[in-house]
Amino acid sequence: MKRNLLLFLLLFSTNLLISQSRTELGITLGTSYYQGDINNSRLFYSPSMTYGIIVKYNLNNYLSTRVKGFYGKLGGSDYDFSEIENQLRGASFSTSFIDLSASIEFSFLPYTSSGYIKKNKNRFAPYMFIGIGGNFLFSSEGFENPVTIPFGLGIKYNIFERLTLGLEWSYRKTFTDEIDGVLNVQDVDNTPVIHNDDWYSLCGVFVTYKLFRDKIDCPTYYK
Repeated sequence: MKRNLLLFLLLFSTNLLISQSRTELGITLGTSYYQGDINNSRLFYSPSMTYGIIVKYNLNNYLSTRVKGFYGKLGGSDYDFSEIENQLRGASFSTSFIDLSASIEFSFLPYTSSGYIKKNKNRFAPYMFIGIGGNFLFSSEGFENPVTIPFGLGIKYNIFERLTLGLEWSYRKTFTDEIDGVLNVQDVDNTPVIHNDDWYSLCGVFVTYKLFRDKIDCPTYYK
């Protein structure tokens, strides 16, 4: 019995260490902006500061899974636009939000956040990602939590030891038309005639740190 228990603890500890050696923690700082009924197409309209945390698990040199959380603000006003529709409507809104998501990241080049820069040939990679998430919107109109589909592109670079610096731009596809408080035209059955859900975007820099070294970080591995 004791033997089996020791064996189980040994296997569990080994698996835990391997998992930790592939895990990265990080922070991100950037900007957020909204697109919807008020702002149809302008990029980086009315940007607000956004910040968050990242937990990433590297499956191999190409694939990673990750969980991200952001806090930021969204806002807009019809009076920022010269179109007749905007000027007649005169709507505006401002809301803070918390965004949570889980996604799969695919690197177009092999990437390793190695501990020894001079020995690491896979230090740079562009990547794309897609996942599923949700947000929590807080405004004077109340509280909402629409489902989102986050997707986007980024680049990452192993700058020092187990430290990675990156830049990422993403969009959140939502399934609500009420972020800006402006609803689309509806028919008698209360079904939107024009299907135009609101979107929002996040763009910023991030830094992640790999918690533990693995065998590729050991100098003897390259001898």
